[in-house]
Amino acid sequence: MARATVAIEGQLSPYSRLLQEAGYDVIPLNDQALHRAQAIVVQGTDNNFLGMEDPLSKAPVINADGMTPNQVLDAVSRRALARG
Repeated sequence: MARATVAIEGQLSPYSRLLQEAGYDVIPLNDQALHRAQAIVVQGTDNNFLGMEDPLSKAPVINADGMTPNQVLDAVSRRALARG
């Protein structure tokens, strides 16, 4: 089975490490990543982006603000893999 790809903002490196250890392909969040990712992890989004799918990728957007790396991993697992 192919590993799910998660696009993540650069300042979230502790989250990146945990997601990689859990078996996800983690890529930097940029325009190209939006087309490849099954989930997008950001920090400090505005209200128009928060909790929605990205219109270019249809990937769920997870706001890591106030969440531990384990909580983000759980959210990615539930939301990205549920789309499976």
